[in-house]
Amino acid sequence: SFNNSRSLHFFLGAWPVVGIWFTALGISTMAFNLNGFNFNQSVLDSQGRVIATWADVINRANLGMEVMHERNAHNFPLDLAGVEAPEILG
Repeated sequence: SFNNSRSLHFFLGAWPVVGIWFTALGISTMAFNLNGFNFNQSVLDSQGRVIATWADVINRANLGMEVMHERNAHNFPLDLAGVEAPEILG
């Protein structure tokens, strides 16, 4: 599968290095409880206020399912958890 010895030895040297890098990245990500990315950005009006869309509803539901999946990893203070959700128009 390798054309020559040089490419084989490069692969044999690079593969463990890349594995160690990704392992370190995964450990540091879990250490800071960064278990997901949120690429769903809200739509803002000219005043900088959020215009709620159905994408916001789906994003909030996804985050809720993520939190319920790992209940013990997210310890929010009760005064922050008791805030009501914004009204969705549309």
